[in-house]
Amino acid sequence: MQRTRRGLLGVGAAAVAGISGCLGVEGVEYPDAAAEDPPNADDGGDGDDADDGGDGDDADDGEEQADGDGPESVATEALATATREVVDDAVWFAVEYPSAVETYRNAIRGLVSEVDAVRDAADADGAATVEMADRLDEAGRAAADTAADALEPHFSPRSRIVSRTERHVEKLRTFAPRSDVDRFLEELSRMRDGFAAVATATYIREAFSRDPIHNRLLDRLLAPLPEGDAERRRARGGTLVEVALASRGFSAFAHEPYDEEAHDRDRTPRIYGSAFGTDRREELRARLGPVTRPRDRTEELFVAFAARPDAGNRPSRTFAGWAHELDGTPLYVQRYPDAATASDRLDAVLDAASTEGRAPIDPDATAAGSDFSGNATSSDGDGGAETETEAETEAEAKAEAEAEAAAGEGGPIRWHRLYHHEAEGERYGFDEHAGVQYGYVVRAGEFVLATGFSGDAWEERTGWQGRLVEGWAVR
Repeated sequence: MQRTRRGLLGVGAAAVAGISGCLGVEGVEYPDAAAEDPPNADDGGDGDDADDGGDGDDADDGEEQADGDGPESVATEALATATREVVDDAVWFAVEYPSAVETYRNAIRGLVSEVDAVRDAADADGAATVEMADRLDEAGRAAADTAADALEPHFSPRSRIVSRTERHVEKLRTFAPRSDVDRFLEELSRMRDGFAAVATATYIREAFSRDPIHNRLLDRLLAPLPEGDAERRRARGGTLVEVALASRGFSAFAHEPYDEEAHDRDRTPRIYGSAFGTDRREELRARLGPVTRPRDRTEELFVAFAARPDAGNRPSRTFAGWAHELDGTPLYVQRYPDAATASDRLDAVLDAASTEGRAPIDPDATAAGSDFSGNATSSDGDGGAETETEAETEAEAKAEAEAEAAAGEGGPIRWHRLYHHEAEGERYGFDEHAGVQYGYVVRAGEFVLATGFSGDAWEERTGWQGRLVEGWAVR
């Protein structure tokens, strides 16, 4: 499905205000004093009765997802696949990357040792042979295979090693039949120095970068990327993502690297600290409340999407600060052994909190509703908003989903609009007044995702998604 939400980023002022509202009360759009009560105003909402408000419908939604035979499970299949790709790659960086890089380094060092051995033999014997060139060709291709097995498909070392090997071996095969030992030895020295250079820590840090990450994981974090080259460059070059896999003790930034040679040091943005640090993770867990379910959880991923600071500005306008100052929009992902377990954990979340229907987090879809909730709006011309109720039967909803699928346009995923009461209020700081956190939760396959948690109600903030609109979860 092609997404049209990219254009929404042009509304700069509204987006910035909305981002601020995610972590506080700035940028909130309160209803006019004379406005009518919002939809579901009489639904109770104290969280004590699962039959109040929209909770009854949402329990059915959870069962539908668990059964796997309803339109909701079909709608989230793509989200589950995209999430799986992101989490799998993050786990690879956390667990396998160090050993993969060491395997690559040892493969190159082995090749360098082979070059040294051939050079010593040619120097001692005063002879250059085609067999020596063939020996190095074979050694180079073996090193390429070893490196590829360790690093691909995350990185592509094979072609670099093979092309470098072929370039030198071609020269060796040219001068060996001529018995030009001096030129043969010179080419061996060049070959040795070239491969020794690609085994250094500096080269590995740049060619196979883990901080910042800018390989296929960045593409997956921003999936699906636009088709046009210019739009792809804009999406990759304009977004910075913080990735923290708490379950593995790993964190890193993901973004296009800055060209430090093109800009002076004081004109290149500097970000201090680690990506999505411990304090921020604890703060988000507190906001999420009952959403965090560690039982049977296999991975816990924290992600934040922010605008990538520009380079080349005046030093006074070049970003230099801590990661949290980027005001990224958080996305929280929990992975479980299978979809059934994830469905059980989501049911527990819904039982422990309160909900008011479901809505997409895609701002294009959300903006279509006059109440900014993502609920359907009336078309009778009176300008009022009409929330979906039980009057819309399951058969009608299924027929609509099948019609959308047949047309090749499945519609945006609807997330549970969930709220829960904090231990103390954040708005005024009065311990005796419990605060409320409002956010969005959804299950996709073996994952439970949550985002948009704030002390500001859903209908009182717009544009809160910020750069999250570039992320894989908004679809």
